[in-house]
Amino acid sequence: MAELDPDMYPNMDDIWHIDKADKDDVAPSAKTVSIVLLYLVVLLLGVAGNALVASVVVLNEHMRSVTNMFIAQIALGDIIMLLLAMPFDIISKYVYEDWSFGSSFCRSMSFFKDYSLAVTIFTLTAMSIDRLLTLSRAMRPYSIRTMKKFFTVAVIIQLLSLSAAIPSTILSDVWRELAYGHSNVNAVNASSTRVCKVSARSSKLLIVSVYRLLFLYFLPLGIIAVSFTKIKSFLRSTEAKMLLSSNQKIMVACKRALKLLLTLVGLYAALLLPTVVDTIVLFLGSDGSSYYNSKWYSLYGFLMDTALYGICVYKPVVYAIMSANFRRGFRELTCCVKGGSEKSIFDSLDDTSTLDTDEVWFNSDGSKSSVQHDVGDKV
Repeated sequence: MAELDPDMYPNMDDIWHIDKADKDDVAPSAKTVSIVLLYLVVLLLGVAGNALVASVVVLNEHMRSVTNMFIAQIALGDIIMLLLAMPFDIISKYVYEDWSFGSSFCRSMSFFKDYSLAVTIFTLTAMSIDRLLTLSRAMRPYSIRTMKKFFTVAVIIQLLSLSAAIPSTILSDVWRELAYGHSNVNAVNASSTRVCKVSARSSKLLIVSVYRLLFLYFLPLGIIAVSFTKIKSFLRSTEAKMLLSSNQKIMVACKRALKLLLTLVGLYAALLLPTVVDTIVLFLGSDGSSYYNSKWYSLYGFLMDTALYGICVYKPVVYAIMSANFRRGFRELTCCVKGGSEKSIFDSLDDTSTLDTDEVWFNSDGSKSSVQHDVGDKV
């Protein structure tokens, strides 16, 4: 019988770092239990919320707009991170306090993390550019108004996301580092632990750091900022006021879609910021081991992980708060409430978030057109 790979199947003696004589008498600390329960809640909320979002879009024909298809794509990316990256990351850091899953799982975790983040930010970038194209008279023919165009853009986003995840996947590995006691950082209390990351002492760290910061944060957020600046400038123009003031439903729907998109982008930027700061500090620092074993880093690392996986949780909450259609969709799936006949006063006032409107530029006077387009989008 073949021997089991010790890196693939962790030794139970490594789960709690205690002496063999005492291991049977020591239970997990309250801190460890609290952290595991917290992330279990994050996992359940994130998977359930994103599964509801995707199901609402897939099962309701009237919800299958281009914008909502993008939203479903983001939800699937979040589920991938929560199921295929988060458990290994959290268990290794807060339960085993040692990476015991081998190099293959290490690279897989790195891949799914960056892939999910890339899907989110690249999709939000595409949605922002599309909003700008939709509101521009000259560029509107290039906006994503059909499912054929959506699938083309979706494939491009997937390819870009796969490319963005390659560097950290290839260059991540299991490294042995010295871990120190919290009370006295010295060689006496030091012990060797395994960590899954790109080594801080490796020249490859520059490649991964620059690549991740550029393509998962600064570049897409810069494009989104430019898009929203141009959109804001357009909405303040005399031309926009004349064209949109004649149809208040279109105006409200456009502003609501932009507000939803801006909220999603802003929270992504805020929650990923701790990871960005950590990457920059680690890259600029001369000694990665001293940085990781500093007294404050354990708390900062916990907050950083919580914010990172919070990216997978906040979006369904935003949809439920800002979109009447998603609220009704969630109720239909969870409470078996049929849409249309039962609508609250709050939802009826908020229902302008859903519009299958005619072409803005040719029907701003209220006239009927034979061609239907998504302007406010079904959000």
